[in-house]
Amino acid sequence: MAHLILASSSQYRKMLLANIGIHVDTHAPDIDETPFNNEAPTALSVRLAEQKALKVASELVNVPRDTLIIGSDQVALVQSDDGPQLLGKPGNSDNAVKQLKACQGKEVTFYTALCLHQPATNKTVTQVDETRVYFRQNSEAALTAYVQKEQPLDCAGSFKSEGLGVLLFDKITSRDPNSLIGLPIMLLNELLDVHFNVDLLAIAAQ
Repeated sequence: MAHLILASSSQYRKMLLANIGIHVDTHAPDIDETPFNNEAPTALSVRLAEQKALKVASELVNVPRDTLIIGSDQVALVQSDDGPQLLGKPGNSDNAVKQLKACQGKEVTFYTALCLHQPATNKTVTQVDETRVYFRQNSEAALTAYVQKEQPLDCAGSFKSEGLGVLLFDKITSRDPNSLIGLPIMLLNELLDVHFNVDLLAIAAQ
C-alpha cells in the first residue's frame, strides 16, 4: 500500500484528502514562489508543484519504498483592464477586496497543478486541471462585507468556494470542484492508478 505524503502546509488540501478518508503526513516545503518574467500561469503552477514535491523528497530520509509525495500549486489568471493579471493569496483584507473588484463580471481561470513524485524510482508525473469561474457583478460594499465575514486571506483569488464565496459567481466550469479548493482529487485518483498502480479508493475505503 502506498505511503502518501502531502508536500504542503495548506489546511485545505489536507482537509480534501481527509474528506475522502485519506489521512496523510504533511511537510511544508520552503520554496521561492516568485513567478519568472513572462512565465505562463500553466508553467508557473507546474514548476511550483514539482518544486514542492522534490524539495520535500530531498529532505526526507529512510522513507518506505512505496512512498509517493503529492505536490500541488494553484495559479489564477484574470484579464484585467491592464492586461492579464495573476491572482495570488491576498494576505490582507484590502488586497482581497482589490482582487475581487478586478474579477467582477469577468471570467477567471484557475490552473491547479498536481505533481506525484516517487523517491525510490525518481519518477515524477505532473498534470494541470483547469477551472473557469464566472463572477457576478457585486458592489464594493458587498465584497468588503464578504471579506470581513469569511476572511479568505490565504486563498488565491480571495474567496472560499466551499463557503460564502460561491455566492460571488454566476457559474463554474470544472472537471472537479475540489480543484478550486486546492487539490484535484479526481486527477490524483487517475494519476495514481495509471502511473503508479495505486488504488486510492481501496486505501480510502479501509
